[in-house]
Amino acid sequence: MPSLLISLGTTPAIVPEAFHLPDVDFSAVHVITTDGPKIAASVEFVRKWFSQNAPEVMLTITHVAGFGDFSNEEDHFRFEEILFRWMLEHADGQIYVSIAGGYKTMSAAMQKAAAIFGAAEVFHVLCPKNPSTDEEIAAALKQNEIHWVRLGPESGWPQLRVVASTSYPLTTAKLENHTRWVECPNHTLRNHVRSIVERSHRIADSWEILGNFPFQDLATWTTADIDWLMQPLNASTEAAWISSLPKVELHSHLGGFATHGSLLAQVRAAADGTLVLLEEHAFPDSWPLPDKAISLNEYMKLGDANGSALLFDPGCLKKQCELLYQNLLEQNVCYAEIRCSPANYTSTGRSSWQVLSDIKHHFDECMNAHTAGSANFPTSRCHINLIVIATRKDKGDYRAAISRHLALAVTAAEHWTNQEECRVVGVDLAGFEDATTRAHYFREEFSAVHRCGLALTAHAGEIDDAEAIWRAVFDLNARRLGHALHLIDSPELLQSVAARGIGVEMCPYANAQIKGYHLRSKDFTYPLKIYLDRRVCVSINTDNIGISAASLSENFLLAAQLCPDLTRMDLLQLIANAVDMSFLPPAAKNSLKRFISSSIQPGITKP
Repeated sequence: MPSLLISLGTTPAIVPEAFHLPDVDFSAVHVITTDGPKIAASVEFVRKWFSQNAPEVMLTITHVAGFGDFSNEEDHFRFEEILFRWMLEHADGQIYVSIAGGYKTMSAAMQKAAAIFGAAEVFHVLCPKNPSTDEEIAAALKQNEIHWVRLGPESGWPQLRVVASTSYPLTTAKLENHTRWVECPNHTLRNHVRSIVERSHRIADSWEILGNFPFQDLATWTTADIDWLMQPLNASTEAAWISSLPKVELHSHLGGFATHGSLLAQVRAAADGTLVLLEEHAFPDSWPLPDKAISLNEYMKLGDANGSALLFDPGCLKKQCELLYQNLLEQNVCYAEIRCSPANYTSTGRSSWQVLSDIKHHFDECMNAHTAGSANFPTSRCHINLIVIATRKDKGDYRAAISRHLALAVTAAEHWTNQEECRVVGVDLAGFEDATTRAHYFREEFSAVHRCGLALTAHAGEIDDAEAIWRAVFDLNARRLGHALHLIDSPELLQSVAARGIGVEMCPYANAQIKGYHLRSKDFTYPLKIYLDRRVCVSINTDNIGISAASLSENFLLAAQLCPDLTRMDLLQLIANAVDMSFLPPAAKNSLKRFISSSIQPGITKP
């Protein structure tokens, strides 16, 4: 039923005049006014008029306690805060707002409140003779001397439709016969409204370039903060800001975690059975940025104390998953695709399916121990999915092992379909890379993967040249490329990778350790920034956290050192790219991107 909301000054007839708005039958009239002796007579007039002429209508009077006259700006702000809260109390119904009563500032506040919270109609009332008695009002109505200026409806701000009046309550100082005197201690609702208005203006100002932002909420930032984002990242001073950012990890090997030190000791101590401990390989001098680059084989040997040497043991496998999960939480990773080789961790009576099932179970337990609801990607939880690794080697019957892992991945993907749980979302062609093990040699083995809808990423162009990338893209239909450092050597292929939206997973510490980017001349450029500028969908990852001895945040920092012109906006683009190139379904990608977008805060104080 329609309700009339109106402010009242020292001309009480305005309320009955507004009540007679044509074609509307009001069931309730809510009046807001000031306090003190000047207003008492007006209130009494209104109360008497409704008791005699419309007794069936509910009439409420709200006084701003202890507030008599407007004498300064602060008085207006105080009244406006209470008015906003008062209107929010009635915003659920079909409300009509009259701006005819009280001081001009009261009318202005009423119109502003209607625009903010919405109204079925806003209107003004004009009556040249200014009636002051019941009889004069009746005569003016009969002689059509009262005119209603109908200003139309107000839709209100969508952002405020979810705001409940209980969040901004009025304190009742006194209550008598449908009349109350109210007050409030602060201006929080006004401040909230002002922030929404400012935010909306920024969005409007950024409308034409909205598509250039990696996250939509950046359109609400101030010009100063956007300018700050466009400046080069300072790796020496902004570690805390980078650490605080929500992140996505797409290229991290389960067996490459906890390879040294206390983490390795914890995994070993969790063994269910007897272990034959392999020696913990010492890091090269100056690790994690060695004085000279090492080969891929030397790099992988640094992880020998973990991997298949430990993870065949159920207790060690469980602890490895738990510690990795904790590391991801500490890095503010909200989504990760972890790579594993279940067939490498089998033992007597323990099949690759059982190993994979245990990995899934351990990560499910980790996720369930934190806030549930992966669709909303809460900050206290990292959602884990799995990528099964098919490893190529330089000798032996490695095709059988590849086929075994691919069959396992297909079966798992069809068996575990609940998107709220850990599940297998893709496969990875990894391992020894040269001209004899390029992707096209495995086209037949991967046919079932594509036919069953599983995603594929392939290590390509890390050690081998651009031809390896070409084969992975066009012969194996890879959706993502691991490292792809030599993509820069083929401008045409680079253009095609960008146009097709194929993701490139870069791992700065592993790339520097194996290729020596940090040691080379300026002619040997780490291609990350070039890929970004050419619109390649590239992301930052860790590869092997234990072997490289570097966290995800540290990999971001190294990227800034390897690419001195990398801006803070570029860094956010890298995170957005990781969402886009993940193997999540579209709806989950959108949810994840919205969560990250709303979580990012500027690294400087807003003016």
